[in-house]
Amino acid sequence: MQSFASVFPQLAFVLTSELRATGRADLARELEACTVKTVGFDSEANTGSITLEPPQKLNAVERNVIGQKLGQVIAFSRPRYASLQLDNFGRLIGVALVAPPPGLASALRLTSSNRWRAL
Repeated sequence: MQSFASVFPQLAFVLTSELRATGRADLARELEACTVKTVGFDSEANTGSITLEPPQKLNAVERNVIGQKLGQVIAFSRPRYASLQLDNFGRLIGVALVAPPPGLASALRLTSSNRWRAL
């Protein structure tokens, strides 16, 4: 798996800069350390999703007893098209994109795990 910053360098720069500017340097560092699990893009809806693998793994109790769930969504004022998804343990697990800029949409389409659906 590749790091988020290496697969989407421009998006990583914009999001980490915004996180640092809003006092969330901890999440900026975590985002830089995350790896990309899957990428999805729906060209008809012009939406994308990037599933991330956080650097901190869940232990057996967290994984098997408590379970991982969506905990929080962090929306940005800039860029408006992106939001971060955190699990119930506060770890970054995804990036949701609605109407991303054309260059980012192309990158999502090229790296999408479900690009065969557009054929």
